[in-house]
Amino acid sequence: MLKRKTVPFILGFIGITLALALMLVLVVKGFLWLEMNGVFPLSALIYETYTMLFREFLGMIPSALMMLLGFCGLEFFREHAFQEKAHLEEQLLFLRNQVNPHMMFNVLNHIHILMQKNMDLASELLTSFSDILRYQLYEYNNDRVLLEKEVKYIQDVIEVEKLRWGNELNVDCQWEVENGKKMITPFVLISFIENAFKHVSRMPSAKGYVNIAVRQKGDLFTLMVENSKTTESPRKKEGGGLGLATTTQRLSIVYPDTHHLNIHTTDTVYRINLEIKLY
Repeated sequence: MLKRKTVPFILGFIGITLALALMLVLVVKGFLWLEMNGVFPLSALIYETYTMLFREFLGMIPSALMMLLGFCGLEFFREHAFQEKAHLEEQLLFLRNQVNPHMMFNVLNHIHILMQKNMDLASELLTSFSDILRYQLYEYNNDRVLLEKEVKYIQDVIEVEKLRWGNELNVDCQWEVENGKKMITPFVLISFIENAFKHVSRMPSAKGYVNIAVRQKGDLFTLMVENSKTTESPRKKEGGGLGLATTTQRLSIVYPDTHHLNIHTTDTVYRINLEIKLY
């Protein structure tokens, strides 16, 4: 069936069904012969089924058919699960390849702009960026990482953004991690952070703000990210761009039934609340 050879499969299925029916008849006949020769006591159930061989053969076909359908169903289910897992792994790899270059492009662009204004600050920013790259290089292919490493990675990215913005932006962060040894999928949080800094309001009359709260207690991990926004600089589309859409896809794959994402937006505020049950 995987090779799309339907006719050989059907012919083989029919042949094996008939062979299995014949085998069942021979088994029954064998036990009947043993009973009639005194090896086993006579069984009324088997004794009463004594009829012509061809008639018994026809009567066994439905039983053989049900047995074969059961085995084929189990094999199809196993193969489907294998193919689905392979597809999800391929899709995850594709999504990862989208997340990392997206992050690197943004930060490198920040450094490029800053080098034209403040070389000392650009140098400090480049040093912080090296920690980000180191994490990406070493943890990129891992399915799970320590929560404390992922949080440290987020903190490094926030520091880069704070250096870039300077006094033009108010950034408030809260970190409450009970057990940093918990495991989490890497790079599923960073797009929410990037998104906030990318779309924060830029008004000369008032400072924009970004508030971030990371909490973990027991198996429950929560992330809250809120930023100011204005109607003069709306998001390209509700829910964010490529990075946020990619992260949403990854969450649906790696935490299909153990995460909840809520996005709340008004004319002046954009806020996301993410809950993940760690395991």
